Amino acid sequence: MGTLLALLLILPLAAQQLKEPAKAKEIARKMIKRDDGKTSYNLTKVITCAFEAQGEKRKCSGQARTKSFESISKDVGPALEDTIGLSVISEPADEKGSAFLQKDYEQAGKDTEQWMYLPALKKLKRIVAESSNSPKTGTLFGSEIAYEDIEKVRLSDYNYSYLGEEKVDGKDCYILESFPTASRAPKSSYGRGVLWVDKSTFIAVKSDSYDRQNRLVKTFFSKDIQVVGGVHVARQLIVVNHKNNRMSLMKLEKVKINLPIPEALFDTRAVQDSAFRESQMGSIR
Repeated sequence: MGTLLALLLILPLAAQQLKEPAKAKEIARKMIKRDDGKTSYNLTKVITCAFEAQGEKRKCSGQARTKSFESISKDVGPALEDTIGLSVISEPADEKGSAFLQKDYEQAGKDTEQWMYLPALKKLKRIVAESSNSPKTGTLFGSEIAYEDIEKVRLSDYNYSYLGEEKVDGKDCYILESFPTASRAPKSSYGRGVLWVDKSTFIAVKSDSYDRQNRLVKTFFSKDIQVVGGVHVARQLIVVNHKNNRMSLMKLEKVKINLPIPEALFDTRAVQDSAFRESQMGSIR
């Protein structure tokens, strides 16, 4: 999740005048490169609903949809800078076994690869954009978290500006503004991002994402930050979609960090063959 929510960054810099770019880039580097574990296991519940604002708070105004899924991730590659991850729905029953597989690469120009498996169709489908220079569409398991939001963020794909400091939820934060580079911009649906980065953990505890017309699209909140296995983990992620007045709450109900996970669990066989996957998952849970 943590990289999930890498979340948020965004469109051509053009004539923007960056403020303190060296300082901003160093803060962004610490945020992106912070230790989030070499492997992880999460049992996650995500609740999605339409909302109505009540002052600064938001409340579900319609029936909420709840899904539960298990996720595993592992750093791979020669320098352990690439990442593979798998998420599989356990509830509701009619979606059980639906799976999402993702491979992120540190190498510049090598795009994130994503696949969705639907057991009813017995088909593993690659998630792709309409063209090589356009953003992907769609969301993770019907939540307000877009496929783009969970792609790994590379420092080289964005330019950063330092905007100052502010408290968020009692945490002292740096404020950064981000703009995609010319090569990244066509592949993003966002125009820019503003991030509040906790000084002590370098977790983005809040971030705003704007579209290409500079309209606020989404706000992300990372909450309930705890230390698990020596690593700071945000056990709640709230995503507010300002365009459709819907939001998602993602809660990590169980978290394990730096445990042995065989790479065989990230193969397409593990995505499609539930019996094989279950035989491997017992020791991880």
